[in-house]
Amino acid sequence: MNLSNYLEKGYSYSDYLTKVEKTFQELEESGDEKGFAQYYSMNLKRIDRLNNTFELSEAQKEQLKSVNTNFSLLVISEGWCGDAAQSMPIVNKIMEELGVTQKILFRDENPELMDAYLTDGARSIPMYVGVDANGKELFRFGPRPKAGMEMLDKHKSDPENYTADEFHKDLQVWYNQDKGASTFTELVHKLLK
Repeated sequence: MNLSNYLEKGYSYSDYLTKVEKTFQELEESGDEKGFAQYYSMNLKRIDRLNNTFELSEAQKEQLKSVNTNFSLLVISEGWCGDAAQSMPIVNKIMEELGVTQKILFRDENPELMDAYLTDGARSIPMYVGVDANGKELFRFGPRPKAGMEMLDKHKSDPENYTADEFHKDLQVWYNQDKGASTFTELVHKLLK
């Protein structure tokens, strides 16, 4: 699959956030039949907090100096996604530090793209895809760091004893305690391969 066309039509990080905020406002004004506004509201607060608080350490900046920056980053996301809210600000700071172009597409507007990046058959997001100058995939990362995937596996293997509510609560607590460290480490591992 050539990803160049997707990069061309993707949103910048700031334009993505503007569109997410607009969607949230539209949901609130329309009555939000499906109950998505609460997720948008919560995630916009998470994104704002991380945009304002997450900073790369000097050691992390030093590590990024070893990354070959001959790629663009294609991100598949949605404003209602809690995992996206927790990792996109981190990834954005990494891409800014590297000087790498990042373009974001909405999952539900691009089903053919999303279907090329399924996780265990599911349209899980966010998905981060490194793309070379010819539109070819170099690497992929997502939808969440390894610890989050392990929590999901625990829920899927025993949903009666580890409910969806418990999984989501534990995942958010983990993200708050991890403070972006695992997202940085696991993405940079892909970048240095």
